[in-house]
Amino acid sequence: MTYGKRIRQARENLRLTQEQLAEQLDVSRQAVSKWEADLSRPTREKLDRLSEILDIPSEAWAEIDAELAAANRPPDTSRPWKIAAAALAAVCAVLAVCLAAALWPKEVSVPEDPPPDQEDVQIVPLPEEDPAVPEDPSEMFPNTLPLFVSRDFDFGDQPLGEYDPALVPFLDDETELQENELAGFMFGDTANHGPGDARCHLSIVKANTRTDERNTAYSDVYLLYAIPDENGDLEYQILFRMAEENHYVNTDPNAVTVEPFFNVLGHDGFKVLITVGASGRWGFYLTQRPDGTPAMMTNTTGTSLEADVDEDGVLEIVDMWKNDPTWEITDTTEGEEGAFCYTLSKRNEDFPGALSLAFSPEKGGFIVAGAENPVLARYILRDSAMVRVPWTDFSPLDYPDVVGTEITFVTDYDGVGILTDGIGPDELLPYTDTALITHRQQAYLALQELYNMTGLKVDECYCTANEYGVLFSLLPDGFNQRSFFSMDFNARYGNADNIPSLNISWKELDCGWSPLSLEQSVRPESWVEGEAETARWYYDRMQLFSTGETSYVNGGELWLENGDLYLYFMEETEYGAILTGLNGPYPDGEVNH
Repeated sequence: MTYGKRIRQARENLRLTQEQLAEQLDVSRQAVSKWEADLSRPTREKLDRLSEILDIPSEAWAEIDAELAAANRPPDTSRPWKIAAAALAAVCAVLAVCLAAALWPKEVSVPEDPPPDQEDVQIVPLPEEDPAVPEDPSEMFPNTLPLFVSRDFDFGDQPLGEYDPALVPFLDDETELQENELAGFMFGDTANHGPGDARCHLSIVKANTRTDERNTAYSDVYLLYAIPDENGDLEYQILFRMAEENHYVNTDPNAVTVEPFFNVLGHDGFKVLITVGASGRWGFYLTQRPDGTPAMMTNTTGTSLEADVDEDGVLEIVDMWKNDPTWEITDTTEGEEGAFCYTLSKRNEDFPGALSLAFSPEKGGFIVAGAENPVLARYILRDSAMVRVPWTDFSPLDYPDVVGTEITFVTDYDGVGILTDGIGPDELLPYTDTALITHRQQAYLALQELYNMTGLKVDECYCTANEYGVLFSLLPDGFNQRSFFSMDFNARYGNADNIPSLNISWKELDCGWSPLSLEQSVRPESWVEGEAETARWYYDRMQLFSTGETSYVNGGELWLENGDLYLYFMEETEYGAILTGLNGPYPDGEVNH
């Protein structure tokens, strides 16, 4: 158990959304999201508030620390790519074997029963050997994979038909209804009622239970709903039948589970999973109509996950068919009715037979690799095709708030030639040994930090990059006078000189132009008084630069408890002090670079 898992488990038990929990804690939704993903850890003060709000015993945090210490590993508060340096030697050792093996033309099969920790990841193992290894690994992976495309014009509100109330004879009997209820939840407009605009009670019940000659009990499963009348009374109706002659609901207490979902193809709601066989579960995605009644957005017949497989900032539905290397991706297109269903299958006769494809959101989605091997290739859904893109140690999970920004790279800028190194935005950078990163990844990471500090998002911008970092403008030729933000990274993020710095501008060359107004330069609800406190407030929000707790802040110097020094630059405005630059770290306080 980690901090993130404990927080998420307790929040979902109380039917709280991340937004609702964030409001009670006076933090952003993104902060709660990062806690639950174990990308950052709450402060001691926030842990105390979490214990109070989520009814988590205060000693639970110490128990988690003890578990992690016993496992001889620190709490997972870093992004996944921070282990890249430690894994580099192992990657080099196994790379040749993995590349050679992928060329071996023989059929492979999916393990019939994956290990418990891989139930939601469909892995097809790599063949074991082949003496031929190409010099360029990308040569062995096709640029695109074959997809079968279909349309679901009913997506969003599936037709459900009408059901005779007599099919559930205890609709009006509250006592018997409770005895047969498998799960209950509600849409609503208050803190504990989950997503939705109007209150609506839902109940999953079993009915018509009968026993066969082997004394096995079978039941039909129905979804009921009721909207309170003016007196608060409930009159349940049948929405639809979810399963027929299901015996798992009579023996397995976890045969039916309900979990909320958010921003899945633009919808919030609840996902109901029902066990229907030894190797599979049916999934039902439920949303709410404007009149408050529930609707079924879509349903799945395998193991379903929500993942951003086209990296547009919105989650798609990935339906994985167990024991069959096939995935069905449901996605929507703006201006198009319904949804598109993309089927990716090794059973397709045009699929490269030796390609070992797996789906692992933790490693970047659709990848070529074994369960423990390094990622050799990665594919995303783009323009109705499954396209190979450079594998990096970063993913949209690292910049969730800005993935929708359209970035145009200027790689041949003539005005100031030193601003570009000529490397394509999606090429892996050659001057970093600690992480696999592209300039596009750098740009999104930088924009995420700008959002973390100021709350600013831009719909589209231009970017130029070199071995130090990235520079942004709203104009294609405005880098020498219209740039509004720049960031230099440390070595871990692709900077050869390891001097992280940033510069935020809101007034260039006395012309008054900027995408940053003073109101946007700091989040009003988090405003702090005084130059030193403002500098500390900014530093605490910079994930890429924060390397330790601050011990002293004043007069342009920000010292950390580990002895490192940052130099900061502030400008006084009518709103107070605004951060315009940060340079460092200078180890042991020596300004020597």
